[in-house]
Amino acid sequence: MSHTITYINSNGESFNLRSKGGLRLKTASFHKYSWNNEATEFKYGELLKTFTKSAQMYELELVVQGTPAQRKAILNSFHDATEHDIMLEQIGQLIIDDYYTDCYIIDSDTQAPDDQSDRTTNTVTAYCPYPFWMKETKYSISSTGEDSLIDAIDFPFDFPTDLGVTGFVQSITVDTTIPLDFRMEIKGPVDNPAININGHIYEVDVVVGEGSTLVISSVEKNDSEKAVKIVYPSGNSISVFNYRNRDSYIFEPIVGTEISVSCEQNMNFDLYLIERRSEVPWT
Repeated sequence: MSHTITYINSNGESFNLRSKGGLRLKTASFHKYSWNNEATEFKYGELLKTFTKSAQMYELELVVQGTPAQRKAILNSFHDATEHDIMLEQIGQLIIDDYYTDCYIIDSDTQAPDDQSDRTTNTVTAYCPYPFWMKETKYSISSTGEDSLIDAIDFPFDFPTDLGVTGFVQSITVDTTIPLDFRMEIKGPVDNPAININGHIYEVDVVVGEGSTLVISSVEKNDSEKAVKIVYPSGNSISVFNYRNRDSYIFEPIVGTEISVSCEQNMNFDLYLIERRSEVPWT
């Protein structure tokens, strides 16, 4: 199967690494990874504490094709795009099909363009501080709070009306058993929003005004990424982590191939399910 492979720097400059007439990836080490185990040593064996992961490095061998002038222009453009990120400490991305990893290009070794040849080899190293490949799937959900009954009671005899809590329910099927990170973007106006996913409550005791968005993100790439915050129309934001429901872990990973999302309120929100892998899938 042919993959789409792209490098995009933090400024949005994009390079197709499968281009036949320009920059083309020849080899790469995308299917290597390792976990670190932290353990207490005993006389016989160890007691595992946890697993951690260090930053990942990938070596990419790129082939640049074209006339000497064309190759020099491509190499200069690629250099400037990757150096832009280094100088500003703003990260770019490697993208393979639906999966991406954040990276800097920190090392480059280029064979000098040869006027007698139509190709030049450029070997680079991608440094990935957050050592995972990620795939985001977006679900836009509009809850009226009245579409169905949640926890309805089924009596052996009929009442004139059904008994239960009114609410919205949506089922989502995913093709993985790996615990999923998530990001919720709950749009105002709404008071004290609460969303139930597979029986777990994600709730924040705040008022989200018109035009503002409550963001709940479990992704641990950096301190600003993992957050509970309100983003105002101006773009400014404020942490509301302290207003979370403390009886229900706000960053609980989402597990299961069948995911039930329910809500008893009238509100609109986007749910991003984020698959996190040590390597891109084999296809």
